Amino acid sequence: MAWQVWCVVAVALIAAHFIVPATHPVAQSVLYCAVSAGTAVALAAGIRLHRPRNAVVWWLLAIGQAMYVAGDIAYFTATAAAGTNGYPLFANALYLSQYGFAGAALVLLGRRRSPQRNTAAMIDTAILTVAAAVLWWVFLIHPAVAVPGSSPLDALGATIYPVADLCVLTVAIRLLLGGGTRQRSYLLLLINLGLTLLADTAYGLLSLHEVYVNGGWSDAVYLAAYVALGASALHPSMRHIAEPVETRSGATLNRVALLALATLMAPAVLLVQDLRHSTSSDLVVVTASAVLFLLVLTRMAALVSAQRRIAMTDGLTGVHTRRFLSEALSAEGDRAARRGTPIAMLLLDVDHFKRINDTYGHPAGDQVLVELARRLRRACRGTDVVARFGGEEFAVLVTRDHADLATLAERLRERIAEVPVVVNGRTAIPVTVSVGAAALPGGAGTEELLSAADAALYAAKRGGRNRVVVGGTGHAVATGDAVLPDPAGAPGPDEQIRRWTATVAEAARCRAADPVVPTSLLIGVCAAWAVMRRPGAGRAGLSAEQARDQLRRCRGVQFDPDAVDLFLELETAGLVGVPDPATTGAAHEEYAVS
Repeated sequence: MAWQVWCVVAVALIAAHFIVPATHPVAQSVLYCAVSAGTAVALAAGIRLHRPRNAVVWWLLAIGQAMYVAGDIAYFTATAAAGTNGYPLFANALYLSQYGFAGAALVLLGRRRSPQRNTAAMIDTAILTVAAAVLWWVFLIHPAVAVPGSSPLDALGATIYPVADLCVLTVAIRLLLGGGTRQRSYLLLLINLGLTLLADTAYGLLSLHEVYVNGGWSDAVYLAAYVALGASALHPSMRHIAEPVETRSGATLNRVALLALATLMAPAVLLVQDLRHSTSSDLVVVTASAVLFLLVLTRMAALVSAQRRIAMTDGLTGVHTRRFLSEALSAEGDRAARRGTPIAMLLLDVDHFKRINDTYGHPAGDQVLVELARRLRRACRGTDVVARFGGEEFAVLVTRDHADLATLAERLRERIAEVPVVVNGRTAIPVTVSVGAAALPGGAGTEELLSAADAALYAAKRGGRNRVVVGGTGHAVATGDAVLPDPAGAPGPDEQIRRWTATVAEAARCRAADPVVPTSLLIGVCAAWAVMRRPGAGRAGLSAEQARDQLRRCRGVQFDPDAVDLFLELETAGLVGVPDPATTGAAHEEYAVS
């Protein structure tokens, strides 16, 4: 309500200012100063009324406006006494001090709203400022400085005010391009800045061409700017304009169009100067064109970098995306093939994650994923690639020390399970993961590695969850919840599973019309069948029909469809999947744990 009252009162004073005849300059000056001084009072009143958290911004604006009022009073007093329109030195000093206070307020406001560095907004601000500077220099500053017979003091005065306006314009553009909510008070402040810069430019051009008169339309623009500033301080939303806001990239169609227009400004000015047969500012304009070109290139590079960062970083957890993992896996596979070293990967799946979402809600589930990603990054080595594989699955590409694969997998499992995840600041949720690990020779394909790790993960979940299963690495034995290398070199993988895999692989090769199914995909299916059929601690093994149903359910999801179809066909014929009495008691340590 207060800001509306101020607008009504201020508009009434402005109307009276223009109604008073030009033959009463004192009355006009008093009314003009009344609006200007009322703005300073409105700023102070708004601070006392709404008590904003960042009051220093508003106090700086109020002091700056008070300096402007003092400058107006000094100017009107001096001109009335001397009978001239020249600006006295004291008035100029007061006017310039207003720029300092207002600029400090705007810089502080910008830093409060955007505490983090926003490179894109900075580059855009520079592009628009350089374009404006070209216009100011060619049509305002240079003509004023080049006036014949002007003194150095006149040249300084003709330069310093436009330069100060450019500084204010730079900060205003930065505020305009900032993200976040634009409150009514914030918009009114931007209107004040825009009108002030328009009035200053108009005054400079009118004075340059010696057509400026007191009480003209440029004075109306100044007074309208004062009204907007006072309303901005009195509006209740002024409490919140200095609060931090969300940073945005600003790659919108409107901004791109604005930047394109600014980039074309220098060539357009050069064309106008050529048509006017004026070459006095060509060097400045050409330099500005080069600067704009470099700024646009920098902006494009920043956009490309930002898009790549978005493509390679998961928006929720902050780890790499599956797309980046695929690229890294391909590069690591090529490197391993050249060096003859193995490639290794871990797949981790959060146990009973659906239950967490159903019990605590999806926001809590998101917090769990964020915390798990943080623990994974801290537990992994600097050379390992941590990525979100999809949903509640994570992947770790191990780039060195492949012999310690099982140890690394167990460390990750323990780090995640040792402390419950606290969500909403008060609810502790115990979280465990199942880990599937695989290492294959360097000549193996990346798809084979993924399939082997996926089969190991499936075996870990079927084996009771919260455990590690290592597949495709050679000899292994079960120890606790993890599968670790056998230190004694005892016989490892179950020969039964190996024979099943060999049988299915031979059948695939004999069918020339069918595509060859990688052995790693067949191992996963055979291992899953062995785990499902084998009794475990406290549970009975699945029947053959139940195991078939499980494989059909996972066909095309966990396992390759061709591998499942071929295995089930051979199992129905009795060629695979039938327990061998000689090996019934043999361990399946490479693919499951007890």
